[in-house]
Amino acid sequence: MDVIMDNTYLETLYDLAKELNTADDIPGMLDAVINHLPKVLGAHYCSLFIRNPTSGELEIKAHNHLDIGDDPFIHVGSEQESVMNLVLARNASIIIKDIEEEIGVQNKEKYDTKSFMCILIKHSGEMKGVLNLADKPGAGFTKDDMIIASTISELLGALLARTNINTL
Repeated sequence: MDVIMDNTYLETLYDLAKELNTADDIPGMLDAVINHLPKVLGAHYCSLFIRNPTSGELEIKAHNHLDIGDDPFIHVGSEQESVMNLVLARNASIIIKDIEEEIGVQNKEKYDTKSFMCILIKHSGEMKGVLNLADKPGAGFTKDDMIIASTISELLGALLARTNINTL
């Protein structure tokens, strides 16, 4: 693994850990992830979709996108074409340098770059959701970024396994 750990990077990661530790409830913890993880990785956007255990659809539970409001009901059915469903079908997290070239998805105007990363959230092999990060300037997301985001996703998987997802 490349050495990317400078003091600022570690301090930002530590700030995320403190925010998680001091959150009052599960929604507060999810908000901490979507607000701090992009800062750690140098991305602009983050969203967290959790799989509804009844319908099987992915539902947005936290995001930092200013243009979609505070409490949107956004869901992605298993039949819809999406990067998230591609990740679920492959059962593997992915890094995308250019979403238009690699996946064929039209890049939205709000994004400055075409970089995207979609990380699986699992617990004991059971799919709990996905963590999306988008719009990282420069060369886009790296393997090191994926390791950090995957570590957070592992923690989220453990948390979600112990939470009634229908109450979020």
